[in-house]
Amino acid sequence: MIAGQTRFNLKIFQIDKSYYEFKEATAKEIIEIIQNNHEKKLRHKFGDLDLIKPEVTYQKDDNFQFWSYCYNQPKEKYYWKLFLPENLTENQNFEIIEFSFVLFIKYKKEIYCVISGSGMSVIRKFINPSFGIDLYQRIAKPKEDVIQELEIRGVANNISQKKQIFNFNQTIAETLEYSEVPTKIKLQIRDDLKKNEFKKYSLGNDIALMEVGSYFSIRKKLNFDELKVLIKDIHKIRKNNKPEQLTLFFKVNEPDVVSELDETLKEIIVDDILLHNTPDRVKHSQSDVIEVVHPSKLERFYECNNFLIRAKYSRGKNDIVVKKRDDLYFECTKHIFDNLEDIRERPKIKGKLYTLNIVGHINKSEITYGHFFSHITAEIDYLGRKYFKIDGHWYLLDDDFLELMNNDAKEYYTKYRLKDDLLLEWPKKKDEDYYNKSHNHLENYFVLDKVITDNIELCDLLIVTDSKVHFVHVKNGFNTKMRDLYIQVILSAKRLSNDLKDNKKSAYLEKTLKLYNKRNPTKKIAYKDLVERLRKDRSQVNFVMAFKNNNYKDKSILERIDLCKSNIAKYALVQVVKEMQQYKFGIELFDISDR
Repeated sequence: MIAGQTRFNLKIFQIDKSYYEFKEATAKEIIEIIQNNHEKKLRHKFGDLDLIKPEVTYQKDDNFQFWSYCYNQPKEKYYWKLFLPENLTENQNFEIIEFSFVLFIKYKKEIYCVISGSGMSVIRKFINPSFGIDLYQRIAKPKEDVIQELEIRGVANNISQKKQIFNFNQTIAETLEYSEVPTKIKLQIRDDLKKNEFKKYSLGNDIALMEVGSYFSIRKKLNFDELKVLIKDIHKIRKNNKPEQLTLFFKVNEPDVVSELDETLKEIIVDDILLHNTPDRVKHSQSDVIEVVHPSKLERFYECNNFLIRAKYSRGKNDIVVKKRDDLYFECTKHIFDNLEDIRERPKIKGKLYTLNIVGHINKSEITYGHFFSHITAEIDYLGRKYFKIDGHWYLLDDDFLELMNNDAKEYYTKYRLKDDLLLEWPKKKDEDYYNKSHNHLENYFVLDKVITDNIELCDLLIVTDSKVHFVHVKNGFNTKMRDLYIQVILSAKRLSNDLKDNKKSAYLEKTLKLYNKRNPTKKIAYKDLVERLRKDRSQVNFVMAFKNNNYKDKSILERIDLCKSNIAKYALVQVVKEMQQYKFGIELFDISDR
């Protein structure tokens, strides 16, 4: 077999050079950072690297530079050893070693990768997560491209992923809804692509497939020289072709625009930092367009029960431990303000957004990690257009998208408005905690706020009626906080759904209700009866997304939705209904200020 001529099906990834650690780094330095990060994880897991033997080989070839990073990855599950009796495995070595590698390819100014074995663990943190989708958009014809498989998520969260397989000639345009983000697409390669952009790969007359997501792949085995040709073609497509919109919003990829949007957002955050100069009004004046969540590990972030705020290089000096997610933005901006040398140095203050870290813990175990700015979710106006910053990426919202979403929000609220008179009026100047507890004297009302099992809150209020069991989630405000409320509802529904599917026991629900009874000995829930009731008929489960819109109080509820400036809030109303369908639970919406 001739070296360089063996063929493989290849997935091509792209390194995201905008990653903060790569600032002003050369390609060689970027690859060293990635390698060092991987070796650090290996040392933590396996102790030493004698068995793993990580090695890097470099080669230059015309406009290409290659780095081949190879290592041996021990497998942790020795299946045959677990299968056999102990006396048959004594003194025998069942360790499995997998050869793994990453081929880093620098072409022009970009760094691409192909991987083998467990190579994904090397690059996962550093890849452009939408590279393949972005590339496809530059060769897409949504009304013609026939889809075979599709994985999607909502624009506002990465918890609820849906996968669909299609057997008929459905096109991208017929399949995607305006509020969905495609994360992976398998589709047929059009004839015009076979004859033009991909002609040199001899894809033939039969159906040829392309797969795009965080990677790009044409389902054709390629040798090393053909890989180089494909990299050149990818570069040409990205340089010359304008992207085609797949839905009514799209990811902003232009580095200059991303930089300007980041600067606009940083100015807003710096203004909020400087508000700490007047602590008596800071909590009321800070921006309500901003939320703090981990950009990729959203579900795990919500499971954390404490957060450590620590400045880089501080060695623990001035650390802050925060118990509530809702306090993170206030505490992070306060930490930066308290450690400023000169409040007039705005560029230096902006730099601190990257050197202040948030570490999420479950008890004492580190679960999530990232700098403050990477955690920022926001909605801003820029040059007369609306933009979301979600999961570390910017999205432009098309005017048609905003109109559709506004109309859907009003339609969904009207259709799914809470029918029963279950919730009390919200007293003036009282917080969520007070409001939830105000229901405690009512029969069959149970305040589960802060009764948390497995780090997921089941609900704020549990209301048991003859026909339904209502799991009510409450939020004060109709703004960016609605995303937090919507995610809480979906996480709770997801955990409860998995729990009720278990034929043996309902651990999450039962543990939560037992914990409530332990804390409330004078008002207990008959938890065994309730669990059995829901296991027999899950259609009795009804989630309620309850919020208090504090604006435009002289207007009707639908007028208030129209006038609301937070598109994230409107999107949350729409998406919570759509995503609840997969769990087959009831969902109702209620603006408590509507009483």
